[in-house]
Amino acid sequence: MTLPTSSSTRKGTPVARLSLLSALVLSTTALAQPRGLPEFEVERMEFNPGGAGSLIINSGQLLPEGRSRLALIGHFESKPLSPALTDITSETGEREVVLVNHRTTAHLMASYGLADNLEVGLQVPLILSQEQGDLTNSPFGAPEGGFKLGTPIASFNIGVLNQSQDIPVDVAAGISVGFPLGSPDALARENSLRAIPRIMIGRETEGLRAGFELGAALRPRVSIGEGDNREAYNTLRLGASVASTGEGVRYEANVLMWVPFGREFLTAETLVGVRGPLSSDVEVFAMGGLGFGDTLGNPDFRLMLGMAYGGAPTKCVAGGQHKPEQCPDLDDDNDNVKNRDDACPKDGGKVDVKGCPLQDQDKDGVEDAADKCPAAAGVASAQGCPDQDGDGLQDSEDKCPALAGSADRQGCPDTDGDGLDDSADQCPSEAGPVDRKGCPQKDSDNDGLLDEEDSCPKEAGAPELKGCPAQDKDNDTVADHLDNCPTEAGPADNQGCPAAQKQLVAIKQNRIEIKENVYFDSSAATIQARSFGLLDQIAKVINEHPEISKIIIEGHTDDRGPVDLNRTLSQQRAESVATYLSGKGVAKERLESKGFGPDRPVQPNTTAEGRAANRRVDFLTRYDAEGAQPAQPQPAPQQ
Repeated sequence: MTLPTSSSTRKGTPVARLSLLSALVLSTTALAQPRGLPEFEVERMEFNPGGAGSLIINSGQLLPEGRSRLALIGHFESKPLSPALTDITSETGEREVVLVNHRTTAHLMASYGLADNLEVGLQVPLILSQEQGDLTNSPFGAPEGGFKLGTPIASFNIGVLNQSQDIPVDVAAGISVGFPLGSPDALARENSLRAIPRIMIGRETEGLRAGFELGAALRPRVSIGEGDNREAYNTLRLGASVASTGEGVRYEANVLMWVPFGREFLTAETLVGVRGPLSSDVEVFAMGGLGFGDTLGNPDFRLMLGMAYGGAPTKCVAGGQHKPEQCPDLDDDNDNVKNRDDACPKDGGKVDVKGCPLQDQDKDGVEDAADKCPAAAGVASAQGCPDQDGDGLQDSEDKCPALAGSADRQGCPDTDGDGLDDSADQCPSEAGPVDRKGCPQKDSDNDGLLDEEDSCPKEAGAPELKGCPAQDKDNDTVADHLDNCPTEAGPADNQGCPAAQKQLVAIKQNRIEIKENVYFDSSAATIQARSFGLLDQIAKVINEHPEISKIIIEGHTDDRGPVDLNRTLSQQRAESVATYLSGKGVAKERLESKGFGPDRPVQPNTTAEGRAANRRVDFLTRYDAEGAQPAQPQPAPQQ
């Protein structure tokens, strides 16, 4: 397009007045849009109304049934419309005409989960201000500023797959539709419907969620000027995101790319954001990013601030921004009573009174009903009465109230405090048990094992090594009893094996921890081939550590299906794993199989993620009976 410079077209000349009058009379759209510009919507940004994962990219995670989310976003963008047009007065032949220098928009959003696999949303942009650039010697009229309606967008998303033990990703399909209801004189309206059908894929790992979106942005074809990259038309829309998860402050990074079907150039945007909770239902967020490329509607940069109410529930984290009833498995007041059973979940109390505080007038920790001295602070051992020497006898009954003693000696001292009268104590200055006549048991190396039970009584060692110190034969800083490759040096973060041998298991004090799942055929005990490598490595580790005397293989399921059938299936799966390991040289007497079905969940069975976590195989370890036994893991409470 050649920009006119002749004096005959300058403002105020007869030709200009005649041209303006003709345009007003002959064009029905002259009053509806800026002079010289086609009717189209500058804004290309669409948000993720459900807000799960990323604020921009939908990663296939939809709002649960009955959940809703409302959001208000303030959005500033710089130079979203500044094409380079031909100018016969310019030495370079082109100059940038900034049609929209900056635009400030408020976006109102709402979304709702009609079902667990169906989500609807609505975005309504309201243009608050819009400033045009230098239109000198331009054939264009200025877009209007002030309060204007943008293009409303409705979205419909359907869940196809949910991430689980057998399904590695979430998948959803959807479409967003922009309606031609915006203000044409603010460049905020297409001359027909526009739509973006899309496929959304996501996967959540520990602490992170990744998403990918593939769509086609379909819109009417419009041009501003002549030549390439002065057109708005259909594009392929690609998006990717990585976002942190949890209850606290979360971060995300997004990349958007538009691949043109017409004469536009390839353009992209990068956006990073942070979001944090104000309460269990309200969050605030901020986001900003840069645009790359000069396609119509692609700004130099964007800045966004917003607030949202509702949305998908976040994972419960101790100390997080949630209500106790939203996280029944936590103990928010740290009184050993889970929120679901705690009548006073915000006030620390006692287990025997459903987690509520005791009535304790003297604040000595003894409930008034059981306190013999309710007005005087005392100790529990003296039934709430003062006991200055702490010997369990209240001062009024203690013959030696300033010196600790025993009850059978009326509160007077037993010098070594071992419960034996000094006259009967063969070691009166050293405390010892009665069956040793008051002489102490010895642990010379202070490693927690008595000398008579310690294979190395003069050297501190580990209980699982019967008190002997850990060895490191390959000098790789990983102790042999924790080293998957005790005769080959390797980095600690690869469990002591050479870096080329990626380790999928780690030896812990009471278990063999696996870093991948054991996969079985659906509703069967047949191990899938993709788990053979993991099980081979477990067998190798067991065979190289004879100090592990017993491996208990536990099978677990989620709560779907008949309970008895699940218990049977989990027992069969545990036995299949034991059979596989014995086939790899592990002695059968070292293996024990147990199936618990849904009886010991580690997460609530109320979400797909929770059920996936509960479908698992655990490997618990025991050591020689002569050594100390590691602490047993406690099962999670049944949901």
